[in-house]
Amino acid sequence: MTYKLELVIDHEKQEFSRNDPPMLKDMTQALILQRHQLEMYSDEGGPSDEHYKRNEKDLAEFAVKFWNGQFKTEQVVNGCTLASLDEINNAIGDSLGKKDTDSEEKTGKK
Repeated sequence: MTYKLELVIDHEKQEFSRNDPPMLKDMTQALILQRHQLEMYSDEGGPSDEHYKRNEKDLAEFAVKFWNGQFKTEQVVNGCTLASLDEINNAIGDSLGKKDTDSEEKTGKK
């Protein structure tokens, strides 16, 4: 499977690809990010501004590591569209071993 990510860098769309499946290092990074998100939503009173900033940084750092350093953290923060964020979240889910529920629904198999 090819993972593609499009970022807007210097006012131009640039596409980045990764052909490798998620590896152990990706799963570990995704678990750390997930733990931070759980902490963020477990705090009394809900997430704070600092939680959101940490989440932004965690997501950007995950993307940089997952796509093997083809871009910088700052470029993700400043050039990631909503569609691109969906791609990052898909990579996180795949790294955590999520099942493809769309395929299951179409085939009826689990």
